[in-house]
Amino acid sequence: MKRVQKCPEEPELLTRYKKRYPHDIWEKFHHRSRGGYRQVKRQILQDQHGLCAYCEIDIKLTDEEDLVDDFRVEHFHPKTGTENEERNYHLEWKNMLGVCHGGSQPRVAEANYRFSKMKEDRSCDVPKGGKSINTEILNPLQIPAKERMFSFNSFTGAMAVDENTCPEMLRRKAENTITELNLNAPRLKRLRLKVIEVLQDQLTEMTGVGMSLEESMDQLARILLIPNSDNKYLAFFTTIRWFLGDAAETVLKEREYLI
Repeated sequence: MKRVQKCPEEPELLTRYKKRYPHDIWEKFHHRSRGGYRQVKRQILQDQHGLCAYCEIDIKLTDEEDLVDDFRVEHFHPKTGTENEERNYHLEWKNMLGVCHGGSQPRVAEANYRFSKMKEDRSCDVPKGGKSINTEILNPLQIPAKERMFSFNSFTGAMAVDENTCPEMLRRKAENTITELNLNAPRLKRLRLKVIEVLQDQLTEMTGVGMSLEESMDQLARILLIPNSDNKYLAFFTTIRWFLGDAAETVLKEREYLI
């Protein structure tokens, strides 16, 4: 999970819809205002640089009729909270995040590694469901960017709270986040481990042609930790950031990465 810098101005068609139907639920907006939903989707993808707000897999869109996007809009505060409060969480822009299907959708593109039949492989908003745990887990819109929150096991791909860099006041929530969103699902550990293995191979190749380890790490950080021409980050950004260590922090600081 990384910091999401959300556009403060909500999509225009969402604003118009709320003025006309202030008490509507999300499903009605989705179906009544297809253009509005597309605006919301585009802005979310732009704000999140193409990554799932929870696990950081790259959001996969498709134009094929028999496939579905590996994307949906997640409401961080449960939509059911609307019934007890004077706020419509269904249509609240700051309550919307973009997430993957958490391994639950067999018809996504690249289903061979995005989908799993195993219940223990479900992650992100799937295990979260409609549970009122928003005060117990980290909100990607509110976590700090300059401190790295998580570390990873280079042999298993497992995710853990980084005891060296995660602010002490956020450690309990960070641990709850891993547990409640099942961010150590076997599927996610395999995907992160593959990222780590590729990074290790790249370092071996670079140092093998005479570059120092420090030079190699710095070069990789400058290549891998910036958005591409489509304004997208590589999948599992935080895993890459952790692996590249001080080199990553130097590059992110130079770029004033959400600080």
